Amino acid sequence: MNDRLACLPILFNTLALDRLTPTQKIIVQQIDELLPQTQCGLCGHPDGCLPYAYGVAVRGESHNLCVPGGQAVTDAIGTVLAKHGDPRPTLNATTSKWTTDPATDRPVEVRAIIDENDCIGCTKCIPACPVDAIIGTAKHMHTIITDLCTGCELCLPPCPVDCIRLEVHPRTITPSERVDEQAHLRTRYHRHLDRVAQSITDGTKPVVSSVESVMANVMSEPSGTPMDKDTAKNAIELAKIRTQIKKLTKQLSVKNSPAIQDELDNLTQKLREFEQ
Repeated sequence: MNDRLACLPILFNTLALDRLTPTQKIIVQQIDELLPQTQCGLCGHPDGCLPYAYGVAVRGESHNLCVPGGQAVTDAIGTVLAKHGDPRPTLNATTSKWTTDPATDRPVEVRAIIDENDCIGCTKCIPACPVDAIIGTAKHMHTIITDLCTGCELCLPPCPVDCIRLEVHPRTITPSERVDEQAHLRTRYHRHLDRVAQSITDGTKPVVSSVESVMANVMSEPSGTPMDKDTAKNAIELAKIRTQIKKLTKQLSVKNSPAIQDELDNLTQKLREFEQ
């Protein structure tokens, strides 16, 4: 097996994977290999599939939380755990809002589609895509590459005009093709994270997503200690507040507005309270 825990993006430094026992590393790798690599965050890990694999293998998290993997992945993870001396109760997969495909025992696959007539070219959906399946430039219509889209739904919330929808995408794929596809998606996600980290270092890109917020926190305070959920939540909130403050400050530099000034003052006070 290739070492899936080598040369990882800085985002995963908080997992301290080098401190795991050899057996723990093998379990994390094998679970990560089973996961669909949609990086959707529906398992409770907005930073992706690898942290969920770590959570199951090391922290004892439930092995049935991968929504797009369905019962097929839940059962496969259970088999890996049992093989390594950690048998767990048989669980039903976490329910998806999409119907189950009886041929795969997974939820039916979906793909995101952009309505070209409504797209305003705001670019907000582009950084939200974990596998860089969206192309486009400011003030021009964007396009989603169907063959790369995983249906993770992460591009939907940032869209200010709700011009992105999900459509069922039926297809037939062999087990070996699925393994290859998952490996490709994982590589794309890690390249995406590396590029975001570099842009944060260069100061060329504002922090606009939850994953980027956590990454910015990791890069500013590298501790090698796993980040608990409360810490991660606070880091995301702090990054959002700082981004809003920068935006309002820029607006005030162009035009004086008592309303904007009041909002800026409130956010500044909120930031001080968070940092205390």
